Amino acid sequence: MKKTAALLLLLSVLLSCNGQDAKITKVAYVQKLEYGLKGAVKEVTSYIYRVENEKIPVNNGNYIGKITMTLDSLGNVMTIHKLWDFDRNPSTKIDNAEFTSHFFGKGKDISFKETSRYSDGDLKEIEHKYVWSDDYNYTIITQDDNAHSTLITLDKEYQLSKSIFKGDNMQSVEEWETISKNNKIQEIKTKITQNLEGKTTVTYQIQAVQEYDKYGNPTVLYGYQNLSKEKVENVIYKEYKYYE
Repeated sequence: MKKTAALLLLLSVLLSCNGQDAKITKVAYVQKLEYGLKGAVKEVTSYIYRVENEKIPVNNGNYIGKITMTLDSLGNVMTIHKLWDFDRNPSTKIDNAEFTSHFFGKGKDISFKETSRYSDGDLKEIEHKYVWSDDYNYTIITQDDNAHSTLITLDKEYQLSKSIFKGDNMQSVEEWETISKNNKIQEIKTKITQNLEGKTTVTYQIQAVQEYDKYGNPTVLYGYQNLSKEKVENVIYKEYKYYE
């Protein structure tokens, strides 16, 4: 369950989508498209901060999460490194967690090996593979584990639209709605429906973009935990490196 929460947050933090054009030109799938990244992105690092006493934190290293993704020049993901410092978040019962994924293959022929460690526990290594059912749906299959799976649905531009995680007597569904203007993200709404041991809960998360870099990629986002956006719960700072 703890790992599931981290993976769900990861999806929320990494998600960003471009606006819809009147005419959609068919392009070949590459992982970069899932996140709506603009330009020749080489690396993107996200720093997640918890807001305390209604004071917007600065990007000073006291984050509760750091996610770094590297890509090749074609837009294929090479590595994803996730570091969660849960000790800075009293709502969790573990100190920290670290995940590193190494990806292999290009285009739709993708597999990856993930290593993980919670607090001072043992290092675990799991292999995964993408299995496509059609152009816009694939399942992330875990080797030697038939109890867990993640079904991903993409829109017609290969951007993330829906995720269904199943395992450990639970199912979690995330659905995303992106509001864009002038080909820039304005806001991302996430609906999360969880069914745990027969009990269903529905929650919402909002990410509102505050600043962009010169390519139009979001650099500062405010996070809310309800549709009314009454209180900023977290701030995400994103830093990009580009191929020249």
